[in-house]
Amino acid sequence: HVLTSSEYLTSNPGFSFDYQLINVEDFNGVGESEPNPYFYQNLGEAEYVVAVYMYMRLLGYKSEEITILTTYNGQKHLIRDVVKQRCGDNPVFGFPKTITTVDRYQGSQNNYILLSLARTKTVGHLRDVRRLIVAMSRARLGLYVFARVGIFANCYELTPAFKQLLKHPTELHIYPDERCPTNRKTGDLPPAAKVIKDMPEMSKFVYDFYYNTIKFIFDYIIIYHNPINHRTAHFFYERRDCQGT
Repeated sequence: HVLTSSEYLTSNPGFSFDYQLINVEDFNGVGESEPNPYFYQNLGEAEYVVAVYMYMRLLGYKSEEITILTTYNGQKHLIRDVVKQRCGDNPVFGFPKTITTVDRYQGSQNNYILLSLARTKTVGHLRDVRRLIVAMSRARLGLYVFARVGIFANCYELTPAFKQLLKHPTELHIYPDERCPTNRKTGDLPPAAKVIKDMPEMSKFVYDFYYNTIKFIFDYIIIYHNPINHRTAHFFYERRDCQGT
């Protein structure tokens, strides 16, 4: 089934890789925080994860096919707050199917998993290999892990999993010219990937990408609903670049 089904034979639209470990540095000088004992949060990772979710929605991914996971309750609540603030009132984005912790997600899967590991000082309870196995095995088609790479990659217990993840670069590689669905085969790299250095760059990119997409849609409607301009609108719609619907 994995070797023959078309969904496994095509790449994830808009991404260079079907799985990637994305390094997240401190945001405004802060990595993990602990507002209450054992209530770990990481705003930089939360914003990065939500920006990638928004990017996927703009490319045509279905919200019900995307799950956001994290290893801590504090981070779960923070991500929910960021999603509500950035996406909640906007039907273009909506909410992902689930935002929860790895422990709560045992026995479940989804096509695409965005995973925030939150910690930047110590590995924490992900050192438990059983929890790591659950975290890394929830995605059917795409897994994108957001973490402080130096902390986790140097942990002996995590070496096998992170050795596999580190086969790809630790800066996010995207291909915004591509839409869902794609005909690009699994393993085929896009012709010109955009490399995202950090969370602020991704957030700005998504904001601009959203603005251009919405502007294109409104321009298209204005032109297309004028009967005289139907042919002209169709001509430009077929030749749109990265501002498609």
